[in-house]
Amino acid sequence: MKILQLLFVFLPLLINAQFQFVPSDSLVVFSNGNEMTMPWAGGLNYPQFSSIDYDFDGDLDLLVFDRSNNQIKIFEQRTDGTSPFYKYDTEGASLFPDDLRYRLFAVDYDMDGRKDLFAYGIGGLKVYRNTGDNTNGLSWVIADDLLYSDNWGTPLSLYVSSSDIPAIVDVDFDGDIDVLTFHIGGEYLRYHKNLSRELYGHSDSLIFELKNECWGTFREDVSTNSVYLNDQTTPCTTGNLPNPEFPQFEGKKEMGDKAHSGSTVLALDIDGSGVMDLILGDVAFPNLNLMINGGDSVNQNSAMISTDPLFPSNSIPANMQLFPASYNIDVDFDGVKDLIVAPNAKNISENEKSVHFYKNTGSNEVSNFVFQQKDFLQSEMIEHGTGSIPVFNDVDGDGLVDLMVANIFSYKAVLDKESRIAYYKNTGTPSDPIFTLIDKDYQNLSDLDVGLRMYPAFGDLNGDAKNDMILGLEDGTLSYFVNNSSGAFISYASPIPNMTDASNTVIQNGLYAAPQLFDLNNDGLLDLIIGIKTGELIYYENIGSSTTPSFQLVTSLLGGLDFATSSPNGYPTPFFFRENDTTYAIVGDVDGKLSFIRGIDGHINDGDLFDSVEYDYLSVDVGGYSAVSVVDLNDDGILELFIGQDLGGIFYMKDDPNSNVGVVELKKNNIRLWPNPINDLLTIEVLNFSEDEIVSLYSPTGKRILEFKLTGEINKIAVPDLKPGVYYLVFKERLSTIKFIKL
Repeated sequence: MKILQLLFVFLPLLINAQFQFVPSDSLVVFSNGNEMTMPWAGGLNYPQFSSIDYDFDGDLDLLVFDRSNNQIKIFEQRTDGTSPFYKYDTEGASLFPDDLRYRLFAVDYDMDGRKDLFAYGIGGLKVYRNTGDNTNGLSWVIADDLLYSDNWGTPLSLYVSSSDIPAIVDVDFDGDIDVLTFHIGGEYLRYHKNLSRELYGHSDSLIFELKNECWGTFREDVSTNSVYLNDQTTPCTTGNLPNPEFPQFEGKKEMGDKAHSGSTVLALDIDGSGVMDLILGDVAFPNLNLMINGGDSVNQNSAMISTDPLFPSNSIPANMQLFPASYNIDVDFDGVKDLIVAPNAKNISENEKSVHFYKNTGSNEVSNFVFQQKDFLQSEMIEHGTGSIPVFNDVDGDGLVDLMVANIFSYKAVLDKESRIAYYKNTGTPSDPIFTLIDKDYQNLSDLDVGLRMYPAFGDLNGDAKNDMILGLEDGTLSYFVNNSSGAFISYASPIPNMTDASNTVIQNGLYAAPQLFDLNNDGLLDLIIGIKTGELIYYENIGSSTTPSFQLVTSLLGGLDFATSSPNGYPTPFFFRENDTTYAIVGDVDGKLSFIRGIDGHINDGDLFDSVEYDYLSVDVGGYSAVSVVDLNDDGILELFIGQDLGGIFYMKDDPNSNVGVVELKKNNIRLWPNPINDLLTIEVLNFSEDEIVSLYSPTGKRILEFKLTGEINKIAVPDLKPGVYYLVFKERLSTIKFIKL
């Protein structure tokens, strides 16, 4: 039975005063001879793409929603002289609603020049209206919690499977946004027409009717991705002309039942004929299927007349393992919409080179897509599949600390996975570190075939001044690698599997061991701390010598902590460090957040409790599987924080003692808010106080929660019932908005 520490002392102001880590991009990283433009952007796995002017500066930025764990990334369009480029915005995700999942697309449905959001609603679509402006920034109100459509006189929810990507587009070119989505059985594409123009003469309504139950008069086979044109079954028209398939796409699906269970739909007029054509992806196949519409006018129930299952057949055909989705969006700033192809299936798809870019060498009227690269955006960032783990170690003994990036898994062809460790050599100087990717599979460790997530820990265990390696493995055991490198030649002795403790018992406390070598009791010997799947931290004291390590179990619940807070599993990834003779720890977990621990020294024996833990440290949320390292890379006395995550990349933050973390200040309107994040009490300070000042508290979705008058220059507002999340204070008289986070 687990023992939980239920009482923690929360000291956010004191902790933030100790370490005020802020995002940074100052560290240079090279790969394949080129400097990465945004190495610390965090990676991508299964992304969806839209354009949006999120900063109201007149150009279109890139909104990326990754369905891996519902992460949002914003890439701002910037210009260097005359050349536009994308720059990752570390704060961009905070500008969007926090309850988004499965899918997200930016579409201007009301034609007001501001792109709105179409997201997942239960069994269908939820819509947020963009009410932002250049002065106050982005803001959202719910336009519709769930879209409905008139099905021949009966209003029913406009069904979209959670796994599908529908086409949200003006199908009939009448100025309002329609929807194309497969029906619940997955064989027929349904056309839901928006009646806003017909009923009201404008586009700002979401009134739909089921216009056609078999739009394009085709049927997709329930067991393969075969498409039958002019299908004769109800509800399609007569005739049965099978799609001429290619051998590599024949056969039954291998992944489950016979019912069709997923499709992606892109509707565009690819040939300039005046009617929408289709690009389809299927849940169990790697290809895209182009279907050409034979009509010449809209809403005439025109049929698809040809298919191309090797699209784009004029270039390198799409071959995306698995479940490809396509997006028609200009990503090279030439005003012509290109084609982006990315996987739509979690955990079984390509996750390192998973953004394929096809340049449109034609026009927006007649498209011609030509393959360019498999790793759009990803080539500019550290990217190693799923669940990155940053660990620092002087690999080659040159006195410079190198970067190792382990992972939970990388995609391995075909439909397989492997765990690897990447090696980034520090090719800079002691005062100016630079990292260069040397090897994506350090020491060919993937050949060990020991399951998913090899978690490395480094330290000199035998006193030869060379860092040995311990690997924590999926089955919970440890493998010990003695470093026998000679000079710059890096090598290890054959691994010693099933590492044992002082009593010759195999060290195996639970699955997915996450080890760290750290002198926890400060006796000059490296001890062993291990996070395990079920949420506990295990502590082994090194009772050996500087040349012969011997680990003795002290406690299976170090500090009284259990990080399995939201599910039976926690997957804690511990990182203990010492600063000014005081020990601290930052721990990542399965939820993608961080915990900061104080009061460690003197509390490491079995049954001891650490003094304090700040959960949701720095309000970091990487979506899933956070893992950290803290290091002073250039010995300047400033610590750096590196955060691994579900999407396979790394976030980089620096301790800035002059940072305003914890205090939000708007000097132009003389407003200060602290602390930020808050617990149950926030303080608002205003200069030039007026008794008429009214402040409103809003949720991220635009719902007003509370309204109050300021009573003086200093105002303490209690919000104990506020749920954790992002909120906004609107100062009506001062025309200002402040964002804060409730823990």
